[in-house]
Amino acid sequence: MNNSGKKGFSLLTKKAITISLLLVVVLVFASCASASKTAPAVNQAGYAESASYYSSAEAPQAASPDDYEYAGGGLGESADYNDISSAKNIMSQRKMIMEGNVSLETLDFDESINAMDQLVKDFGGFAETRNVMGKGQNSRALRYASYIIRVPAESFELVLKSMGSIGTVLESSSQGTDITEQYYDAETRIKTLKVQEDTLLDILAKSTKLEDVITLEKRISEVRYEIERLENTIKNYDRLVAFSRISVHIQEVDDRTETKPIPVTLSERASRTFTQSIDNFRRNFENFLIWLIYSWIDIIILLVIVGIVLLIIKKVRKKPAKKDFRKEEKINEEDKGKEE
Repeated sequence: MNNSGKKGFSLLTKKAITISLLLVVVLVFASCASASKTAPAVNQAGYAESASYYSSAEAPQAASPDDYEYAGGGLGESADYNDISSAKNIMSQRKMIMEGNVSLETLDFDESINAMDQLVKDFGGFAETRNVMGKGQNSRALRYASYIIRVPAESFELVLKSMGSIGTVLESSSQGTDITEQYYDAETRIKTLKVQEDTLLDILAKSTKLEDVITLEKRISEVRYEIERLENTIKNYDRLVAFSRISVHIQEVDDRTETKPIPVTLSERASRTFTQSIDNFRRNFENFLIWLIYSWIDIIILLVIVGIVLLIIKKVRKKPAKKDFRKEEKINEEDKGKEE
């Protein structure tokens, strides 16, 4: 009995310990779960408190995206505007003498000359030189014209682009000469000389000696001459800058030059070469016909002369043959007489 009672008591003890341990584990998990639920609430409350604190403080307001866009755009636009305006100011102060050179060919020479004169007139320019070479319309000689025109500087590029309305443009080029440094050096020199002239005039007004007066007047005349020379240089610069110079060469042709792309492949090169050979043959044949029509009288005279020469040669060759035939007849007759 005692042994059985002890065994039952030990079993009850083990069960009680096990149940108590299980209860402890359950309580621990329950406490952890409650802590995890209360922590976010505490954090949210702390964040709300801190946010309310910072919002109540006198902190600078954050700029909106529109404000950033306006600020950035404004700074960029102002910087670009300043750069553009400064570049425009620099370019407006530059003194450039523009010159151009154009080579044209035309099938209708008279129409091109009229169009050239009208073009210069329309753009408010003038012809500095105009030279037309060649004979009249009934002559076979092709004519040639050369112009040197002056057009307003602001219309320089437009005039060059308009040359295609006069004829086929073979060559077009332009170049500029920068005289900014010389121009402003001359202006500065004029200002300095004018100050020097005023100073000399003041000294001359106060001078009493004849020698000093003569020396001062001589120097003043030299200064005035230099001022006038530089002022004329400035005026000449202004004229050259205001009106650009273009040299135009117009050549009359029988056949307009065709501009074709450069062949790349073998088939393109072969096709172009074949086309060129046909064109060359056609042109040469046409030139031969024109030469034949132009020189028909000379050809007839030449043929008559050649015919006469041939007749003379034939007659000359027949005479020795007749003489030889007569000699042979005489010899034969003599031989027959001897035999008899």
